Amino acid sequence: MCDVLVVDDDSLVRETLVALLEEEGWNVVGVDGYDTALAAIRQDNGCRLLVTDINLGTPADGFEVAASIRRLRPDLPVLYITGRPWVFWGREFHERERALSKPFRADQLLQTVGELITAER
Repeated sequence: MCDVLVVDDDSLVRETLVALLEEEGWNVVGVDGYDTALAAIRQDNGCRLLVTDINLGTPADGFEVAASIRRLRPDLPVLYITGRPWVFWGREFHERERALSKPFRADQLLQTVGELITAER
């Protein structure tokens, strides 16, 4: 069972996020993009949180990944991350969504993930 699904096309960032979250005791699956994220969520319907980078290249960005996954899991909390914070300007987030701009501190990530997972219960 997966607590957190991490989607990031940068392998170093993805592996770092996975390692940080696993150190906190969460079961984490890390994938590199749209197709692998959808496959992972279909394979493990128990994931409790999606953490997705926004800039994933093609065929879809993180907002599209989240929208597609939410068609399968409408109540799944989402944490959006990006090195381009202007993509968040003017965007309204739902109560089960959060956003972090890179670079962020590990404690910011862990606190936000903890809040979203706790609220999910």
